[in-house]
Amino acid sequence: MSQLQIARTGPPAEVTELLPQAQPIPGPGEVLVRMIAAAVNPADLNFIEGTYGSKPPLPCVPGMEGSGVIESLGEGVSDAFPNINPGLPVLPLLTPGNWATWRVMPAEQIFVLPEGIDPLQAALMRVNPPTACGLLHVAGAPEAGGWVAQNAASSAAGHCVIQVAQRLGLKTLNFVRRAESIPVCEALGADLVFTDDNEGLAAAKAALTERGALPTLALNAVGGDSALRLMDLLAAGGTHVTYGAMARQALKVPNGMLIFKGLTLRGFWLTLWKANVKPEGMQKLYHQLSQWVMAGQLRQEIAATYPLAEYRAALAHAAHSSRNGKILLTF
Repeated sequence: MSQLQIARTGPPAEVTELLPQAQPIPGPGEVLVRMIAAAVNPADLNFIEGTYGSKPPLPCVPGMEGSGVIESLGEGVSDAFPNINPGLPVLPLLTPGNWATWRVMPAEQIFVLPEGIDPLQAALMRVNPPTACGLLHVAGAPEAGGWVAQNAASSAAGHCVIQVAQRLGLKTLNFVRRAESIPVCEALGADLVFTDDNEGLAAAKAALTERGALPTLALNAVGGDSALRLMDLLAAGGTHVTYGAMARQALKVPNGMLIFKGLTLRGFWLTLWKANVKPEGMQKLYHQLSQWVMAGQLRQEIAATYPLAEYRAALAHAAHSSRNGKILLTF
């Protein structure tokens, strides 16, 4: 039994250590979870490097999302939470800490998953699916039949936006970096997909004109010129939401976008958004997401899985921008 730990921030492969871990005993009101799988996300790498939005308390076990099984219960858990029992699959909500064989946490910090759910897909439920839901509601409750535009549509978050939007009755216009990503997005339910360049923008405008519609919400994970193309597509009074900066280019907004189009520019950070949602609201959200996962209506591509002992290879693979899917550690 082992865990990954960092005692300082820096290059992930240098500062992450594999350490032995004894099986802990849950205290009153606590649950012992045996982890099955945990994701290695870009945000995890940033967290280890010390460049994420929140700094890690050192030393700590990284890992923002994962899935496991309840091993045992502390005193009082059965009385307070009759639905929590040993053997049930769960989603740990307390992070970081998922890169470990064992986790002890308060019973209220877990979500009980449906029995029979794919543990690998469940391990990917805490970041990108809630991000998609939060983004699609950032300007208020979305109106069925409306259009949403996004860049980075071939990313895991972009794939989740396409699938969640479809569940909500929304149509999506998507920009991807490479043409080979177009059929993948279409297979997930994307309505329109174009390459993220000026030619793609012209084709997107023509397609929207033909349909007599314009997006009222644009989701930007890239920045730079790509973000401007989204602004150009938005209807007057639309909302442009930035939640990433993959191009590492500043967002420069032409005055006319604010003066003549009246666009609203906003930012989105999942951690901050979750902090403003009541616990019962998050439980309801995870229930809906888990039902979609069980029904095969929400899934994320997995590029590779690695045993915990092969964590260095997992970290290196996760850092590759050209990978096709998520990287998982297994226990």
